[in-house]
Amino acid sequence: MSQLNDSLKYELKKNVFFSAYSDQELEDLFSLARTVTFKSRKEIFGQGDQGDSMFILLSGRVKISTFSTTGKETVLSFLGPGDILGEIALLDEGPRTAAAHVLEETRALQLHRKDFLPFIEKHPRIALQIISVLCQRLRRTDMFVEEVVTMQAAPRLARALIRLADSHGKEEEGGNIRIHLKLSQGNLGAHAGLMRENVNRQLKIWEEGGILSNENGMIILHDIAMLEEVIAEAAS
Repeated sequence: MSQLNDSLKYELKKNVFFSAYSDQELEDLFSLARTVTFKSRKEIFGQGDQGDSMFILLSGRVKISTFSTTGKETVLSFLGPGDILGEIALLDEGPRTAAAHVLEETRALQLHRKDFLPFIEKHPRIALQIISVLCQRLRRTDMFVEEVVTMQAAPRLARALIRLADSHGKEEEGGNIRIHLKLSQGNLGAHAGLMRENVNRQLKIWEEGGILSNENGMIILHDIAMLEEVIAEAAS
């Protein structure tokens, strides 16, 4: 692969997985990778599939989900440029713990286990960074389970929106925050652990109250403080 440009290096280093890499280490690592493109709505891999590679997103959006035995979907996260997916199977050669579906056309770098393991053997401090990242993901999963078990619909949806604003939001003039993801109410509900009907009802209430709006499929938050108040009231 050709050398990484400065813009891509900057984007990658915003991800905690790559923040400990030097520029040369990034160059060395990605010389081992190949570029792949996935069309919208394509499945990159399914839950339970065998996997020996991970993907680093260059563009596009990907949904990470798990499915119950009855087929109920839980959306764990929405990933964008600079994010990684598939790293668990890369490390342990076990089955994929979740499924990855493309929301919009996505370009990624694919890195295989046979190339990555010799690399981290030469750079042991990067292995420690990987452990840190996996621990953070486990903590987020624990928080999500706690939300589903203990929170009512409104605070659960409020927390999901704030989480999406933190990871995919951009502040606009006037202080509004636009979440740069075109989400169906079904996907948003699966991310918050709610039925689509509950999401639809609560979004309408908040839209009427001026707390948020929807423009071309993207949610714009006008009053995050009010969403935070909803969460705080539930915790009190």
